[in-house]
Amino acid sequence: MTLAGCGSGVDLAKTTYQRTTVPATADLGGTGDGPSGPSKTSGGDPFKAENLRKVNPCGLMDTETLTAFGEPANSRLRDYVLCSNYMKDTDGKELNFTLTLGELASGSQAKTTKTIGGLEASESELNDKTACFVTAITERDPARGITVQTGGDGPGDLCTPGRKLLETVVNRIRDDAPLLELAKGTLVDLEPCTLVPESALTPVIDDGAKPRPSGLHTCDWNAAGNSFSITFKIGTKPDDLAEAAETTPVNLGGGVTAQQKHETNSGVRCRLEWAHVPYPADSEIAEVVSIDYSRYEPQPDEDACAKTQAVAKALIPRLPSR
Repeated sequence: MTLAGCGSGVDLAKTTYQRTTVPATADLGGTGDGPSGPSKTSGGDPFKAENLRKVNPCGLMDTETLTAFGEPANSRLRDYVLCSNYMKDTDGKELNFTLTLGELASGSQAKTTKTIGGLEASESELNDKTACFVTAITERDPARGITVQTGGDGPGDLCTPGRKLLETVVNRIRDDAPLLELAKGTLVDLEPCTLVPESALTPVIDDGAKPRPSGLHTCDWNAAGNSFSITFKIGTKPDDLAEAAETTPVNLGGGVTAQQKHETNSGVRCRLEWAHVPYPADSEIAEVVSIDYSRYEPQPDEDACAKTQAVAKALIPRLPSR
C-alpha cells in the first residue's frame, strides 16, 4: 500500500542520538508505488531481521497512531528503518518521535528491565530529561531491537509517550506490519554480512576479523589495525553529491560506476558509493551501496582504494539485477 504523510525537509538538529549520528539526508517523501509492489515477509517470527527489513517505519507512525499523542506533523522516512515525526503534544508543546527498527543494542540498552508488547525492553533518558530512549529487544545474537527516541523543547516526562508508542509499534508489527514499497532489484532483503566471499575479504581485513551486523543493513569488520563496512541505505544519489563531496567516478565493471572518496587526513580511508536502483517516491533518491575501508596507521605501499574496489567487484555480481 502507499502510505502518505511524509513531508519535505529534515531537521536533524531536533534528534539526539546516544550512540550514533544519523547521516544528513533529504526528506525521502512517501513510500511510493514501486513496480515490485510491497515487499513480502517470509512468514514466521515477525521480529526476525529478515522480516523487519521490509517494514515501513513511517507506516508505523501514521496519523491515526500519532493523534493519540497530540497533533502530528508529516512523518519523514530517512532510511529503510528510520522515521521521524516532529509534532505537538496535547498542550501544544514540541514532541518529537524517532523510530528505528533493528538498531544494534549495546551496554545499558541491552540490559532489559521492562516488558513492552511482550518483548523485553530497556529505558534510559538524558540527565536533563530532554530525551528518552526506549528499546524493545527483538533478538540477542546479535542484540538488536526497536527503539523509540522521544524529545521535546524542555525537560519533562518523555518516557511515557515513548513507551506507549513503542507498544503500539510492537503490536502493529506482530499483527499487520505496513511494508515498504520499493523498486524491482531492491537491496532491502539482503544481509550484507553474508554476500561477499571470505576469499575476497581476507586480503583486506587484518587478523581474520569476523563480520558483525550493525543494524539491519550494515555489516562491519573490525580488526586491530583496520576496519571495513558494507551498508545498504536510502539516500541522495552519490553522483548528485559528487561535486560537493569531492568524489571521483570509478568504473567497477558490470555496468556500475561508483563515486570514490580517498582521504588521508587521519590514517587512510577509502569509500565507494553508487546508486543501485531508484527510490520510487522521489526521483532524486536511490537505494545506495556504500563500501568503506579505513586504516588507523597508514602502511607503506598499501592502496586502500584498490582493496575497496576489489571487494566491490566481488559484491556486484551478488546484488539483485536492476
